[in-house]
Amino acid sequence: MQTNNTFTVIFLTRKSRSNSQKLSIYSRITVDGKRSEISLKRSVSVCNWDTAKGRARGATQNIRILNKYLDLVYGQLLGCHKQLYILHCKKNRLFI
Repeated sequence: MQTNNTFTVIFLTRKSRSNSQKLSIYSRITVDGKRSEISLKRSVSVCNWDTAKGRARGATQNIRILNKYLDLVYGQLLGCHKQLYILHCKKNRLFI
């Protein structure tokens, strides 16, 4: 029997309360339709955020560092998902 489990990670922004020219960056994790958001405690200028890509736009050093950080967070979240999946499979003896 096959189950349809879903897992997605996206990065989104919200307007900063303290500065209207900055956007606060969040990670949204969706598992089987249930969403959870985590603040990454990072911000980016409104003109430097690419909504379609979910990444900062530009080639400055600060933008490159921010995008590398987003890649790192994405990889860590996938790693956590993998660990939980393996534990679930071992618990239910589904491990291949």
